[in-house]
Amino acid sequence: MLATPGYCDAHRVAVHREYGRARRGFDTERGFYQSAAWRAVRAAFLRAHPLCARCEAHGRVVAAVVADHIQPLKDGGARFDWANLQALCVACHNRKTAGETARHTRRI
Repeated sequence: MLATPGYCDAHRVAVHREYGRARRGFDTERGFYQSAAWRAVRAAFLRAHPLCARCEAHGRVVAAVVADHIQPLKDGGARFDWANLQALCVACHNRKTAGETARHTRRI
């Protein structure tokens, strides 16, 4: 048991290293999400898919505002392929992202 909150010495370095990798990836992805090409694909996709796919699957009608990559870019997902996109509301996107982050953190 740890005397203080945080990571033990054996895992502290690994967690810090992974955070740095994730941060560098985020900065690269953020640049992509600001590109004119992505904005055009996102707008066209949301026009074609105006409802949240997850809410719709549960019988709810909620407007989609996020064109989400089903397979994340950091995991090799295709950037512009509509087959790798799903329309989500903010709540569903946040739940999906939190789940991905938790799974990724458990791998460390």
